[in-house]
Amino acid sequence: AVFAPGASSALVSMAQVVIEHKKGEVNELKATLRNPAVDRDPEKKREVVKRVIAYMTLGIDVSKLFSEMIMATSSKDHVIKKMVYLYICNYAATNPDLSLLAINTLQKDCRDDDPMTRGLALRSFTSLRLPNIVEYLPGVIQAGLRDQSPYVRKTAVLSCLKMHNYSADALASSDMVNQLYTMLRDRDPQVVTNCINALNEILAAEGGMAINKPIIHHLLNRIKEFNEWSQCVVLELVARYKPESPQETFDIMNLLEERLRHSNSAVVLAATKVFLELTQDMPQVHAQVYARLKAPMMTLIAGGVFEQGFICLKHIALLTTRVPDVFAAEYKHFYCKYNEPSCVKLLKLDILTAVATQATVPEIVDEIAEYITEPDANVARAAVAAIGKLGVRVPECGGGVVEQLLKLLEVDIDHVSAEAIIAMKNLLRKFPDRIERFIGGIGTFFRNIDEPDAKVALLWMVGEYGHVIPEAPYLLEPLIDNFAEETSQAVRLELLAATVRLFFRRPAELQQMLGRLLDAAIADASFTDVHDRAMLYYRLLQLDLGAAERILCRSEHVSGQFVEEVPSELQDRIFEEFNSLAVIYGEPSERFVKPELLQVRRVATNGNGASNGAAGHAGAGGGSDDDESDEESDEEPTAAPPPPPAAAGGGI
Repeated sequence: AVFAPGASSALVSMAQVVIEHKKGEVNELKATLRNPAVDRDPEKKREVVKRVIAYMTLGIDVSKLFSEMIMATSSKDHVIKKMVYLYICNYAATNPDLSLLAINTLQKDCRDDDPMTRGLALRSFTSLRLPNIVEYLPGVIQAGLRDQSPYVRKTAVLSCLKMHNYSADALASSDMVNQLYTMLRDRDPQVVTNCINALNEILAAEGGMAINKPIIHHLLNRIKEFNEWSQCVVLELVARYKPESPQETFDIMNLLEERLRHSNSAVVLAATKVFLELTQDMPQVHAQVYARLKAPMMTLIAGGVFEQGFICLKHIALLTTRVPDVFAAEYKHFYCKYNEPSCVKLLKLDILTAVATQATVPEIVDEIAEYITEPDANVARAAVAAIGKLGVRVPECGGGVVEQLLKLLEVDIDHVSAEAIIAMKNLLRKFPDRIERFIGGIGTFFRNIDEPDAKVALLWMVGEYGHVIPEAPYLLEPLIDNFAEETSQAVRLELLAATVRLFFRRPAELQQMLGRLLDAAIADASFTDVHDRAMLYYRLLQLDLGAAERILCRSEHVSGQFVEEVPSELQDRIFEEFNSLAVIYGEPSERFVKPELLQVRRVATNGNGASNGAAGHAGAGGGSDDDESDEESDEEPTAAPPPPPAAAGGGI
């Protein structure tokens, strides 16, 4: 749009008018909050306070209402109190003169008769960003930890963590850490969960919360009382524990057997991690654990929620890298459904190639061949690649796989035929004798394929098997003549390699072609790597033809496994972080976690430390101080044993 001169200044003036109007309304709000009639009507007062908060969120300065808002805390309406506390937390830091008034008000409300008010006030009090707040915190937090209401106690537990963030020294000089250990025996499960999370955060530099046999068995005996997320916190703690004897290991596994049948996927995965960690030093039992985990994992992927299924499939894919035979009989569960998202289909294809056996490959190949017509080209490509992998992984079924790939080469879908050629190349690297089935149509493929990766695969075949392909030199000649028009560096490099290799097998036909190719590649500096490779070949040929042949014509056949098939250290590191984001990303946590946090994880791993899992409960985030989450109780928390000694790993 085109604005007339002065339009921008007019807009600024209008904005100023709006702000001035709002400021006038702030003065009206001040008068309204002082109105006794409004004070007697909770509904009207709530609406006025809502307007104050709305103005505050718009960036309008309503700090002049501080005194009136402080007086509004006398209301018994919890909604009004929450809004007033939000206002106080926002303006106390920017108005030091009024901060003492805010502190006194919140301290008074921390002693209110209503437990909900006490909890709200304590949460707001510990959220104040004031330099002198630390000296007031120990008293109110200690009172909250001893409160009869579970809501207040769990809020006080997380307040310890806030105090640690304000001043770690102040928390260390108090007795709150030992008190948190004592509260692990609290009769409210959410209080216990918050204690675990708070201790793990506070003692992160020492490896997390100290654990011993009484603590672990106490938590396991009460695990049914916890909600799903709290169970995950407890199970993450148990995964760090080292039992004193094999019998204790079996006792713990018996206690957790029911967790493997839980309806929540996070609980099942957390329990799975516990079973795997506990049996690391028991090879026979460890193998039995994998078999025991099959049923719950298969149940989870059939749950109907694809996000949950994807996470479980990621963990199954990791398990199949170690024990593919465990899931071999369940291969039909990994067939793709038409309404599944592409990410799930791609993952299922990877699992199918891992669990296939000689008996199941024919059926799996027929099933995967149906996926080549998928609208998503990535899924269709992955399906073709999976067929090729099956032929490499199960050599006995290589013949059937080659036949299927030859059928796919005839499909009139460009990306399918291109991927089939790439898959055929990998098969020929492993089984060179199968080139006979492919020789007849190689000329047609050269004329019909445009994708660079597929061209590279065809050029490799010509260079490797040109001695048995009658028209091999004449397949390369058009590409050599149009070398300057080729835009792919990979194709240029492979053309150089294929031509040189074929030259040593059919020198009479290739001599002039090779000379033209080297001249063109050396003269063209648009691709530095291509130019340097051409110079290398030229000087090798010029120096010693025999040495050049020994260097450049070595067989590229693979006698063993491809590098991708060999178990790697990377997979082992990811397996150590089972039930974490490392499994989802396929990368160790050090590649996506900030260095300062990673250092804490290393401390936790080296000792009896805590490594925060990927079920989403890291640190205090798994705790809760929501207003409506607990019913109030007049029961006193039960007495607890003394905290574990420093030797247990906590340094308390």
